[in-house]
Amino acid sequence: MRIPVLLETEKPAPRALRRPSALVLAAFVAGVVPLALHTWAALHGSFAQDDFVVTYRAAAAGPFDLGYLFQDYHGHLQPGGFFLAAVLTWWAPLNFPLLMAPLLLMRALATVLFWCLLVRCFGRRWAILVPFTVFTASTLLLVPTLWWSFGLQLVPVVLATAGALHAHVRYLADGGRWWLGAFAWTLFGLAFYEKAAVIPVLLAGVTVLLGRSFREHLRYWAGHAVLLAGFATVFFVVTSSQVGQGAQPMSAGTVADLTGRMLGDTLLPGLAGGPWSGAGAGATWAPLPFAVVVVLLAAALGLVIAGVRVGGRRAGTAWVLFAALFAVDVALLALTRLREVGPAAGDDPRYVADLTLAAALCGAFAFLPPGGTAPSGRPRERPIALVVCVLLLASSAVGFPRLSSPLRFEHSGQYVANVRAAVAEDPELVFYDTFVPSDVVHEWFGTDSRASRVVGLLPGTHFDQPTGRMHVLDATGTPHRITGVDPVSRGVPGPVANCGYTIGETLVRIPLDTPVLGRYLLKLDYYTSDGGEGLIDRTPVWFQAGLHTLYLPVDGLFDHVGVQLSSPGAPVCVAKAEVGKPVTQ
Repeated sequence: MRIPVLLETEKPAPRALRRPSALVLAAFVAGVVPLALHTWAALHGSFAQDDFVVTYRAAAAGPFDLGYLFQDYHGHLQPGGFFLAAVLTWWAPLNFPLLMAPLLLMRALATVLFWCLLVRCFGRRWAILVPFTVFTASTLLLVPTLWWSFGLQLVPVVLATAGALHAHVRYLADGGRWWLGAFAWTLFGLAFYEKAAVIPVLLAGVTVLLGRSFREHLRYWAGHAVLLAGFATVFFVVTSSQVGQGAQPMSAGTVADLTGRMLGDTLLPGLAGGPWSGAGAGATWAPLPFAVVVVLLAAALGLVIAGVRVGGRRAGTAWVLFAALFAVDVALLALTRLREVGPAAGDDPRYVADLTLAAALCGAFAFLPPGGTAPSGRPRERPIALVVCVLLLASSAVGFPRLSSPLRFEHSGQYVANVRAAVAEDPELVFYDTFVPSDVVHEWFGTDSRASRVVGLLPGTHFDQPTGRMHVLDATGTPHRITGVDPVSRGVPGPVANCGYTIGETLVRIPLDTPVLGRYLLKLDYYTSDGGEGLIDRTPVWFQAGLHTLYLPVDGLFDHVGVQLSSPGAPVCVAKAEVGKPVTQ
């Protein structure tokens, strides 16, 4: 027997690089095109509303403050989102592209995992390109996640759902430690948004659709039950009730109206890349014409019937699973928003965005047998899949720009940009704190809608500090210098001629002619021959040598102003004191 010998001059033949198949290239295009559109819009967007509230709290607390991480945020529990916000805010405060980057990466990973899930469930065939494109091109995911605080909830849940399903299917097929992946992904999703509680329901539904028995993995399912029970316990202990209270009635009619809007105006057109009627008020979409809604409902009914004819009992199970998930979303929205907002809440895509992946997956199970019969499917499968894929991408490319513009929050971005530019030009600027416009942060957020909390994280910003040169921000974030106050109260003239009140180390109380209640700006006109430190109502100030004006915000109920020097020095003559609203030049 001769043993071949490899001479030193001989080299092993290089392995040929395997070219990606046409199906993989088509899937790459179907995944990258919507992601590119979404990325461009996201990186050209800005913070608004809850975004500023979350980042302010993140900066004030830090990533390891348990009270901050497990706070009750309007009935939501999202320690994962708050941790990520704290880390990124510490790294670069109010840097919108940086804070959006993890969400974009999560979305890209979810896209890859969903493709792997479809391939593992149905084989590498052209038909899976359709549900994959429904998932990637749906405006239900592309549009509302431009709003960073909502994307911080939903995008991790979408990733967790795709990851948990992929690990679950691998576990059912191969066993091993894939069950750890299913639990880890589920826990990851629960850390960001309570709607991740439906992940085990999807896992159970996929188990039935794959024809597997629950008895084979009783401990696995018991573990999921324990995980859900533990999360529910923590959630209801930490958070308050989200059940809405309002003037709107809750009746069979209003619930039916809400359901119709969620289905006909939002869910169905969103899955098809629409709606094409454009954006509505706030985060909502404009309702579609009645005729278009009828056509969409008829098409959806036809799709359900066709799926049942093709997939039989399996298709019926898939549609029932999706209908159950949709019913959960309707019930949650009816309980939390119907009384406050009314049926118009059904036009907001945020409340059904989580159904996108489930709709694509259930549709795939309705039409395709698990495992597949051939790598390429039926002869006409390729052209049909390509045509549907192109139509979905085109629909999304048309609908997305029209729907995404309001959620890019251009006015809010300009407000922040103007403040940033003004501070960069003059680092000594001091701003009198005021409320920002309602489209930046709405007044129902209370003190969180003040400029100091909205843009106070920008490096170099100063608010409400005593200064002789104070500015106030207008509705565009442009600073205007304060030249005086419109007085609601004035200091009583002092007893010393040509001086008013002589201020030394002993506290001098300057009485006001009218008691003051609320937040105002104090204006002091003074003279001193030498600069020195002092206190005005226990606030440290610096009196400059010469004749000057000092501005200081005051708040509360008071009928006098207390002034004194902090150390021995030249006396200060306070000639005039006024309290009122700022007047700009």
